[in-house]
Formats: sequence, structure tokens, C-alpha cells
Amino acid sequence: MKHILILAGIALISSFLSAQVIGGNGEGFTKVYTEKDIPYLQELTKDEAIAIRWPGGADAKFAFPSLDKPGLGMRKDSIAKLFEEFTDEEGTVKEEALERGLMQVEMEKMEVRSDMLDLIEVSRNVNNFQVIYTLNIMTGNIESNIPVIQTLLDSGVNIIAIVAGNETFSSYNYEWKKYVRDFEPVLKACEQEFPEIPRLLCMAQDVRKENHALWNNQLITYIHKTGEFISGCDVHIYLTNDIKQAYEMHPKQVLFEEGKYYKELDAAFLTYIESYKESTFFDDFISYYNKKLPGKKLYCTEFGDKPAEYWSNTIANAGHTFEIFCAYRNDFEVLLVHNLMGNWLWAARRPARKIDNDSEEGENLNRCHWYSILLANELPLTVTPLQQKTEIKLKGEYIFYFNNAGGKAYMPVIKSDNGEVVSCEIHYVTGKYNYSSAGATGFMAKGSLPNYEVKGIIISRSDKIAEIPYNSFGYIKIFVN
Repeated sequence: MKHILILAGIALISSFLSAQVIGGNGEGFTKVYTEKDIPYLQELTKDEAIAIRWPGGADAKFAFPSLDKPGLGMRKDSIAKLFEEFTDEEGTVKEEALERGLMQVEMEKMEVRSDMLDLIEVSRNVNNFQVIYTLNIMTGNIESNIPVIQTLLDSGVNIIAIVAGNETFSSYNYEWKKYVRDFEPVLKACEQEFPEIPRLLCMAQDVRKENHALWNNQLITYIHKTGEFISGCDVHIYLTNDIKQAYEMHPKQVLFEEGKYYKELDAAFLTYIESYKESTFFDDFISYYNKKLPGKKLYCTEFGDKPAEYWSNTIANAGHTFEIFCAYRNDFEVLLVHNLMGNWLWAARRPARKIDNDSEEGENLNRCHWYSILLANELPLTVTPLQQKTEIKLKGEYIFYFNNAGGKAYMPVIKSDNGEVVSCEIHYVTGKYNYSSAGATGFMAKGSLPNYEVKGIIISRSDKIAEIPYNSFGYIKIFVN
């Protein structure tokens, strides 16, 4: 089908509107943060705000942050108690998860200061830095949550929402009444102490699953019954089934050398790109939410493609991340990729490993999807995708985004009836292959050669319409006079 976009009335990009907030989940953020990260975070916020959810991920259910405790203040007794109550389907303790939790406590003992201090330091040095605060409702209470929020607010941290836990449908084994038992008193205290900060519950993402649908039905009923008490929901949206074929094709481990062609890897990533472009998972969930909870705020504090280690930090994945930000940011109050900074293979900025070429081990490095956030935050709320053919009716400045990951270079057809294109800029990220990366990925096997191909954003300028680069993502800015 041929796509034609006709622009008339006013130049779309003549004035920037206040866009919804994008960013990344904050799991591990304060574990890897150093003051050297400040300039990079400042660059992200030069045009618009960014946000993180903190404490991020599963850390929230173990966290007891305090200025006088190292790390997140995790405690062995609360972790043990949690796993005693929430056992597996056979009623036995989840030993591996318990051991991981207890190991986190031991690791925190080696930290020299509270993670709260890092969050405060970033907030004081980075304008437009925002936080969705995650309550510890599983092992915490009013007394352990409210003072932390108050301290952060008093210290200059901009908390824009409070969410009751992390993926609680799973953590609570889908026992809705236990969730209500734990979140209700804490959120009521939040309502009293911080009435202007939105209060969120955790919604399950895949209503095709019976347990997700049942959880959501109870949540929706509760929200309707309690009126303004609950402001909205937090959902985590991951593509798994939609990209299953690509995952099955993926070789998983490759003895990697930068610039070398790997046929199986290329085929898997091409299928991955085709699959995510065909997916309607985001659209379906947004439609479902707006139908069930009209007028309630919707936050997505995690999104991504799973298993993340096989896709993240590549041109193909970063192009998808960029496309999601551009296409869906206006459907959410906040839209966060998983995750922003941390010691995970899927973090947008993370410590260097031996395989990261020309870097000092432990130094935080930008990965491909860091540039997805940076590029998306340069764009206005009104940005639209670049179509096969675009007709411009009036003079002015126009911006269009594109995700050409895995695609050939092409010349866009842009016609202007009442003026001529006098200049064109393309801001983009590219690589030799769809699996090209900014250093380490999960598919690079032991023995792979050090590499770091994708190094940043390229800006090309021309006095006429220019070609969209091969295997790239970004945006094109056109001036019509």
C-alpha cells in the first residue's frame, strides 16, 4: 500500500509542544552511577525531561532506602519473610530467588553510601530529571515508605508519580486481596501526605492470558469503586510471542568479530524487524486500557523485547526502541525503556566489559538505545513517521522520524506546492549490519574479539532532499521556503 502524507494548515514543527515524558527504568541506576554520567544525562534533558522509575525492577520489594544505610537498605529478615509467604505453586520456597535476594544484601554491605544520595545528586545536577517512586509494599509499610518520599522531595527530587510495587500480579501470585491488603494503607497515607502526586497500581500486560485478565478485572473494579483514590496504572509491555519466530532462528552465541557478516544472525534480526513492525501489541493494550479505564492516567515504566540479551544494543533493537518512543509517547504519561543505566546487557548506558574496545573496564558507555532516547527527546509532540510520499502545502520547518533498520538506502518523495526545499538535515544512527552494536551484547560468545562499532549520532546536511541512510534510524528535518 502506498502511503501519502499531506501537510497543510500550519507548519507542523513551527512550535514545540510539551511532549510526554520518556526515559528508562531505574533498576541498577544508582548502582553504576558516577559523577562522570552527569554530562550525558544533561544531554538527554537538553530539550525535554527524562524520567526513571526508582527503585526499579524487583529491587522495589526488598528496598528500605535510608540516608544512613548503604545501597537500598535491603534486609535479610524481610527477604526471608517474603519468600516464606509467597511460595511456588507446590507451596515450597523459591530457593534460587531467595538466595539471589540474600546475596543482594551481602553485596550492599560493601557499598559506601546510600543510593538515595546518588539520586539526590543527579536531581540537583540534571535539569528536567524526574522520578516515578516505587513503593515497597510487599515487605514495607507506611513508616518505611512515607519518610523516604518526603526526604527525596525535600532534597529536590522531582517525584511525578508513586506506584504501588513492581509487577505485583506476578509477585503476589495473582492474589489480588493480598495486594489490596498491602497497598491500600500506604497509598492512603500517600494521598494524605502528597495529594498532588498521582497514585498508581500495577496492571498486567497480556489480557490474552487468563491470570492476567482476572487480575486486571479485579483491579479495574477496584479503581471504579474508589473514584479518585487511584490516579491510574503502571504497565510493563514486552514483546515475546510476537517475535518468537525470530528468537527460534537466533543462533544465541556467535564468536564475534566486528565488521564480519553472520548469515544466521542477519536472518534472525531481519525476521525480528519484520515481526516487531507487524506487531499490534502496543495498540491493542492502549485500546483495551482506554476502554476499561477512560480518563485514568496510563504509565509504562518498562518496555522492551525479550529475551533482551539477544536483541538489545543493536541497530535493529535501538530502531525499534526509537520507533516506540515516537509512535506511542503521547499515549502514556511516561514511557520508559528497560532500562536506562545499570549493569545489565539491556541497559542503555552500562559499564564497559573486556569485549568493549578502546575503553577502561568499569567505565560507563553509551549503547545503541541510548541514542534512541537522545534522538526521540529532540523531537516535538507532533512528529509523524516519514511516509513513502509526502506533500507539503505551506512553507516552514517539518520533521519526520524513520526506522530503516535492516533496510536499504532510499530517496524519500517529498513535494512542496508553494515553496521549495532549501535545506535538509538527517540525524541518524547506523551500522554495517542490523546486528551492529555499541560493544558487548548477549550473543557475543566467550573468545569474541573486542569491538565497539556504533559510536553515536551522525548529522548530515544538504541544500536538497537527501537519501535516508542504509540500516539506520533517526529523523529528517526539512526547511521549505
